[in-house]
Amino acid sequence: MRFLVTGILGFIGSYFARLVLADAETTENPDVSVVGVGRNTDTRNLRRLDGVWERAGFKLVYCDIARDDVSELFEDVDYAVNFAAKTFVDHSIRDPEPFIQSNIVGTFRLLEAARKSRQLKRYIQISTDEVYGQILEGAYREDAPLNPRNPYASTKAAADMLCLAYYNTYGLPVIITRTENNYGPYQHPQKAIPTFVRKALNNEALPIYGDGKHRRMWLHVEDHCRAALHLLGAYEPPGGKLGEVYHVAGEQELENLELARIILRILGKPEDMVKFIPDFDVRPGHDRRYALNVEKLRATGWMPRIGLQEGLKMTVDWYVKNRWWLC
Repeated sequence: MRFLVTGILGFIGSYFARLVLADAETTENPDVSVVGVGRNTDTRNLRRLDGVWERAGFKLVYCDIARDDVSELFEDVDYAVNFAAKTFVDHSIRDPEPFIQSNIVGTFRLLEAARKSRQLKRYIQISTDEVYGQILEGAYREDAPLNPRNPYASTKAAADMLCLAYYNTYGLPVIITRTENNYGPYQHPQKAIPTFVRKALNNEALPIYGDGKHRRMWLHVEDHCRAALHLLGAYEPPGGKLGEVYHVAGEQELENLELARIILRILGKPEDMVKFIPDFDVRPGHDRRYALNVEKLRATGWMPRIGLQEGLKMTVDWYVKNRWWLC
């Protein structure tokens, strides 16, 4: 089995590759290989592949999917997962053009190459809950209308529509997953949890935007990656239908202020070690709440394994032991 993993130097893509190769070693399956695709732009992110480089069956290809030749990436590939995307909402508000290139044009070029593959069994497009916009009560189902409220979310919604079009027009074996906030080791230091840990370790107040009542659902990165493997059906009968959208969520929700206080408790810091920052100084259109209904995916046999309290403790402990990543 040959996996193509784009966005291999990213937080989730690198974890997925590590998981696939570790599972192959555990099951003594020498036929599993991973081709990882990433842009050669940040040597720091290469550290995300620590423990992966030396594994048999791994190959790294430097490639910008929006600009470079991708025609040979799908050669002999059985399963493909597109994690590649620019993701920072604030950056997309300041300059949307790189997001259009990466998330829309890049996806288009991958789909074009994929439809010419003769042995590709499944292609998963990793998307986001932000394509729906905010929801103050309840949770979105997969058939909810799209209402992206920032350039990043708009480019992800456009990529989703391209994938569905390639399924309907060309029969490309596509599945789309939409996930919530992921967390775990090697997440970008500017993201919320690494930022909170770094500030707390430096005895600095944790920055809380607005009133701290913005709510997000959280999912450990390993549960997300196992959901992708489940839907690919590489090791067992496929868990989902082609041409469908599936929500990947743990349905474990926290206010931002709650999240900060949990991290402070784990680190033995005072829970009032926070500072509130006026939200209008940070981001226009800051969505109040996202929430996904995950009944459709659960009905296929998947469920998250890592509870939020356990996962946060594991993650904070990892950052404490690997403070170099937070610098």
